Amino acid sequence: MFRHRSFWIILVITAIVWLIATMSEHDDYPLQLHIEWVGYDTARHVVTHADTLLPLTIQSNCFLAISRYHTAKQRPYKIAVKGDTIIKVGDALFDDIIRQLNFHGTHGIKSNVESISLTLSERGRRGYVPRLQDVDFSFAEQCGLSGEPVIQPDTVWLYGDPAVLKQIPELVTSPARLANLNDSCSITLALDPVWQRYPDLHTSADSIQIFLPIDRYVEKTLTIPVRFQGGDNQLQVRLHPERADVTLWVPVREYDNINADMVHLAVDYTPGDNAQTLPVRATLFPAGTRVKQISPSAIQYVIIR
Repeated sequence: MFRHRSFWIILVITAIVWLIATMSEHDDYPLQLHIEWVGYDTARHVVTHADTLLPLTIQSNCFLAISRYHTAKQRPYKIAVKGDTIIKVGDALFDDIIRQLNFHGTHGIKSNVESISLTLSERGRRGYVPRLQDVDFSFAEQCGLSGEPVIQPDTVWLYGDPAVLKQIPELVTSPARLANLNDSCSITLALDPVWQRYPDLHTSADSIQIFLPIDRYVEKTLTIPVRFQGGDNQLQVRLHPERADVTLWVPVREYDNINADMVHLAVDYTPGDNAQTLPVRATLFPAGTRVKQISPSAIQYVIIR
């Protein structure tokens, strides 16, 4: 009984050693490598031809061949392109495959395919300047815009049948409410996905970003001479009072930089006007500021004949 058991143990060990030795020997193993083309604009282009399989014969031991087989099933070989591409199947491609998929321990790669290629066809396209619609901004107390909002991208492209694109006159934002804004910020706004209502239309962007330059504002009051405008240049006029106080909303960071020389006030006179007072208006004030109040809002005038 013991002799029979020893025999079988020795037989199993011998078989294992033989199997390991056999699998460690180098041989040619076939492999079907899946190809994935990436990097091109899938919205702008439609694929008219793409090689998606590359047959390879790789020399290595059996252990590595099994490992490569499982890797190739789980991970495609990715090729980044921008447009139509033809790639020669040779050492440069094989080296890139080894690097990308970690196919190390190989002792030679060959293929019966001379080249692989991707061919693209460009769809029709139309550009749209996104329009803000039903977007409500409200600001925290004493805060407001300190410049023009900037929209990115400033143009959104739709791709597809030109006849279908003509049916879409504009792209607008979906409704949004943004409250209590107190600092400059970038906000993402979704676009109304009108392209989804038509067959085989694609978009370069389904949302836009809007940058809102926001400042905290404080009041600054300046006393400014009032200018008389209108009438004969030789006309002598006396204003009562000759100066007025203008109260501006100014950004905190610009408070010390704004002075009276930057603001002009005027009254406009039309010959034959019998009004006893003329309204005062600001004809010049710094960009980024707002006129809150002018006091007095109207002044008396006397024409000296």
